Amino acid sequence: MRESLLDAIRRGTTLIGDGGMGTELQRAGLEPGGCGDAWNLSHPAEVQAIQRRYVEAGSQIILTNTFGTNQFVLSRYGLEDQVTGIARAGAINARAAAGTHAFVLGDIGPCGGFLEPLGDITERELEGTWRSAIQAMLEEGVDGIIFETMTALEEITLGIRVARELGAPAIVASISYDPVRGGGYRTMMGVSPAEGARACAEAGAHIVGANCGRAEPEEFIAIARELRSATDRPLMLQPNAGQPSLVGDAIVYPRDPQSLAPALMELARHAAVVGGCCGTTPAHIAAFRDAHQ
Repeated sequence: MRESLLDAIRRGTTLIGDGGMGTELQRAGLEPGGCGDAWNLSHPAEVQAIQRRYVEAGSQIILTNTFGTNQFVLSRYGLEDQVTGIARAGAINARAAAGTHAFVLGDIGPCGGFLEPLGDITERELEGTWRSAIQAMLEEGVDGIIFETMTALEEITLGIRVARELGAPAIVASISYDPVRGGGYRTMMGVSPAEGARACAEAGAHIVGANCGRAEPEEFIAIARELRSATDRPLMLQPNAGQPSLVGDAIVYPRDPQSLAPALMELARHAAVVGGCCGTTPAHIAAFRDAHQ
C-alpha cells in the first residue's frame, strides 16, 4: 500500500510543493479573465502538462486545478452546474500528472463572496457546493484536501468540517496574511496567524499554513513562528514570488528562481511542506529542489 501524505510528513523531511497555476494556464493560452478551472474539461492535456512540469521540477505534492470550483465562482462563467464535473476532471488530471511520483491535494479556494450576514451566501449553500466538489475529488483518489488563500475563519472552518465528514485522509488549512501597520500580520478579516492556526487545528485540520497575501517570502518566517506558537500541527508555506507590478500590459513578479530559492530554503527549516503561490513557476520549484538537495 502506498504511503499516505501524513505518514510522509511524519518522516520529518520537508516536502516540496508546487507553484502557481493561473499564470501557467495563461502561458498555455487561457485568455485573461477566462475560467481556468474549466480547462480541466476542455483542455485536459494542457492542464496535465503544467502539472507534470511541476512534478519533473521536483514537486512532491501538486494541487488540482480547482481553486474556483464552486457554484459562486463558476456562475460568473455560466458554469454553476458543472461543479462536480470540473472537480472530478481536476482530480483525474492531477492524478494522471502525478503518477506515483507526487501526492495530490484537491484544491479549494475562497467562495468568491461573503457568508451571511456580511454577504448573501448561506452556510447551507456553501456547504453544498463544497461537498459536491470534495466528494468528487475524493472519489478520484486525491490524497487530501487543501483550503487555501482563505481569510475568514467561518468559511475555512466550515470547509474543514465538510472535508472531515467526507473522510478526507489529510486536510490542509492555509490562510492569507498581510503585513499591518504597526507590525504583525492579519487577514483582510482581521485574523492573526495565531488565531487562524488555533481555529483550524481545533476544527480538525491536520496541517495548517499560509499562502499568497502581501507578505514577502522572508516575512513568512515570522508568520510561521506565530503559527507554531499556537499549534503543534505541521506547517505548509507557499509565498508568492514577491509582490507584483504592472509592466506595460503584463503583471510581473520580481523574484526569479535564483533569488527566491534561499527564502524557500529558510522556510523549509520551519515547515513540513514548502511550495510557491502566485508568480512561481516550475523553474522556481526546480531551483528550490536543487538547493534543498
